[in-house]
Amino acid sequence: MPSSLRSNHFILQAFDCDLWCPIAQTLFHVADIEALRAILAGDVDHDPELHHLYYPDDDQLAKLVAHLGVKFDRSEFKSTDLTVELFRWEPLNEAPYLIHTRYELPLLLDGRKKLARMTHAYPPMTFDGEHRFDQWVDKGMLHREVVIEPFDVPAKGYLGTRTVFYTPKGEEWRIPAHKLIWRASAKGWNETFERLEGMLFGYEDWQCDWWIDHLSQRGRRWRQNAPVESETPAG
Repeated sequence: MPSSLRSNHFILQAFDCDLWCPIAQTLFHVADIEALRAILAGDVDHDPELHHLYYPDDDQLAKLVAHLGVKFDRSEFKSTDLTVELFRWEPLNEAPYLIHTRYELPLLLDGRKKLARMTHAYPPMTFDGEHRFDQWVDKGMLHREVVIEPFDVPAKGYLGTRTVFYTPKGEEWRIPAHKLIWRASAKGWNETFERLEGMLFGYEDWQCDWWIDHLSQRGRRWRQNAPVESETPAG
């Protein structure tokens, strides 16, 4: 669907903190954006267009259901550690395949994802949900490798970047292969590197084709330096 027809669509999502992935979503349209702003109240003071990620509480959820007709009942979910998230719909939400971001753990355990890379500034010396991944390392299901890269000079209280790689057992070779790609791309990132990285993550050829075409349609100019985010949307 053209993005113009989704301009005021939002997604309410249930994130299972035990499984460490989303388990349910509902898409809804907001005819009056001010009505949604009123429900979220003070949380939206610095976000007039509601582009941020929100965590509605039970009272706000009840108002979303009552006033905006959102179909969502958290009692339907068995998880005892559930986070409810609200965010604006984006064109990437209708990609023709499952983008791995935030589904890394179950996809790794299922063997559909071959490599996950989580990068964050430190301190702290852990990323959100790391203990959920590490319990499967302890059980022998996943392989883990950590890379610490200190900054020359601390920045905004951070001392450096910390990258944690995970692979299913038997796929450990993908970590040095990924490091080699990053070294080779030190002078510039291009379509070939993007495709190779996607293949290492475990995406199929047609999915890499779609992703690169998607970037081209958005007028993507290839980065002059290697990427620094945890995983790109194709990751």
